[in-house]
Parts: sequence; structure tokens; C-alpha cells
Amino acid sequence: MYKKKGDIAVWQKSPDNNCYNKLPRDTYPPKCDDSLEPDSAWYTPLRDCMVVPDPKFKKSGLSSISKWPERLHVTPERISMVYHGSDSTFKHDDSEWKKKVAYYKKLIPDLGTDKIRNVMDMNTLYGGFAAALIDDPVWVMNVVSSYASNSLPVVFDRGLIGTIHDWCEAFSTYPRTYDLLHLDGLFTAESHRCEMKNVLLEMDRILRPWGYAIFRESNYFTNAIETLGKGMRWECRKENTETGSDTQKVLVCQKKLWYSSNQGSR
Repeated sequence: MYKKKGDIAVWQKSPDNNCYNKLPRDTYPPKCDDSLEPDSAWYTPLRDCMVVPDPKFKKSGLSSISKWPERLHVTPERISMVYHGSDSTFKHDDSEWKKKVAYYKKLIPDLGTDKIRNVMDMNTLYGGFAAALIDDPVWVMNVVSSYASNSLPVVFDRGLIGTIHDWCEAFSTYPRTYDLLHLDGLFTAESHRCEMKNVLLEMDRILRPWGYAIFRESNYFTNAIETLGKGMRWECRKENTETGSDTQKVLVCQKKLWYSSNQGSR
């Protein structure tokens, strides 16, 4: 117990595992065993046990982690949990997203202004897109694919927010709609799992009229998305990447406000 006043109590989590080690065997709830990944969250039932922090991570406590906003660009200790995660890959990712976001702002002048507030990165790795927007008046929801390596601990350790989701299913957005949706290689990685049109229709549902969608994909998928986008009455334009890649393009789409034919459309 950290502090108590009247009927209000504040509790603070222990900085180490000593308290867990002192628990008798018949304590309820017991300590969790190692049969399940403690950070597993997608279709994982709740367990009535306590997860003991991994002792190899010494700098994950609030007293040890870098202060905000420095922690945004410091390699989190838990990056070792991510497949191929390392200090060098993190630093490279952080640097690359600064360049990409600067380029996005040239393609969409509203990005970085008060016209775009609610933003979602639909398949983030380390939260680099959100980190590059930290000085702008935006709120970014980082979504880690349930099909990919779980990098959500890295997102959280940077001081960002996020969640895990399978884009073959609907996304719970209540009560918020989004001004800008961003995805990088989502269809390239996961189009074999569900139909692209269904994902695009879900994006259309959660995107505000006049909102934007940025797709960073191969030529094949940007062409397919552009065709399907016309069917949803999106206006799309294909752009080169900031490096002028021959194999990848950036597709910028804007959702329009339109009405059924009996009311006239626009």
C-alpha cells in the first residue's frame, strides 16, 4: 500500500520479485506457471493467477525506465522479445519513420495540423510512425497484428498506446472514428488470410468522411486497392515512396461524403 486516506487506497506494484518469492504454496491466487505466454491476449482466456515479472528485465520499472519524452527514442529492454529485435533495428526503424512521416506531410498537408487528430497505425512494429508524429497535435492508436510477432511491449515501453488485433475481424472503435488510417505492408503480409475488400470496407466504416488512408504496399496491392477504393467512392492517387522504390508505392486515399441516389450524391 502506497497511501491511504479515508476509504481511498493507492497501491504500488513491487519493483522486484521478492514479494512473489515469499508467497506460500497455498496462496490464492497462485503464481502463474510457464505454460502460456504471459503477454498473450488474442483469444486467450483470463487466468486466475499472478504473472511474475521476468527477472531478466531489470529496467522496466518506472524508477528505471527513461523519463518522458526521452523514453520515446531509447531502445526498450523488452525489444529482445521481438523476432529479430535489437538496438540497431530499433534505431534504424526510428530514423526511417522520421523520413517517411516528413514525406507524408508533403503528400497530405493537413497532417501535422489541427485538421487531423485521431490517427491509427494499423500494423505497427515498434510504434515508429506514432513516435515521428509526437510533436504534432495528434492521438495515435498503434495496432499490432495478432498474426505478427508481438511487439506491443516495445510500444508500451516507449510510452505509446496500442492494442492487438486481427484485421480479418471487425475492430471495436466505439466511441471514436478516425481522421487518418495508415498501414505498411499489411496486405502483402496477410492478404492470404482474408479478402482485401472486407478489410477495406472495415476501414471505410471507421474512417471519418473526408478522412485519409495511407497505404504503403507493393505495386500489385496498390493497384488493387485503388480499384476497390473507387467502388467505395474514395479518391485515390498513387505516389512514389520517399526513396523512389521500384517495388513499392504509396497510395493516398480520401473518403468522400456522399448520399444515396434518391437524395442526390456528391
